[in-house]
Amino acid sequence: MTKMTLLRISTAAVAVPMALMISLGSAEAGCTSGYVWRDAKDGDGVCVTPAERAEAKAQNANAANNRRPGGGPYGPNTCRDGYVWREAFAGDVVCVTPYERQKAQQQNAANAAHTASEAGNDRSGYSGHSIGRRPVRFD
Repeated sequence: MTKMTLLRISTAAVAVPMALMISLGSAEAGCTSGYVWRDAKDGDGVCVTPAERAEAKAQNANAANNRRPGGGPYGPNTCRDGYVWREAFAGDVVCVTPYERQKAQQQNAANAAHTASEAGNDRSGYSGHSIGRRPVRFD
């Protein structure tokens, strides 16, 4: 093969997957324009603003600082005084302020309004409880 043929094949091998990734990522696979997945954990498909997504990531990064050293009555995930579990999804034990937990609950409640639907079918996977399929991100 010539160098030009190899260059064309290489370009196509890179461009096609990138185009697919960009088209899926820009729509955040089901969120309306201006909204993205919260991603409080892998597969958290609740649609929020990019700023709210950044807040969830910061809460996750700071989680250890808000837990009681040595644990407590709820095991190693016992929160420091003044903090509560976020409960953005079933099993979410990231310690946040009560205000931040309330925001997560409000995001969950508003999800349907920020989710693109097909024939009225909410594709985000958030159903208000742990049952249902949530999308999984690979980026």
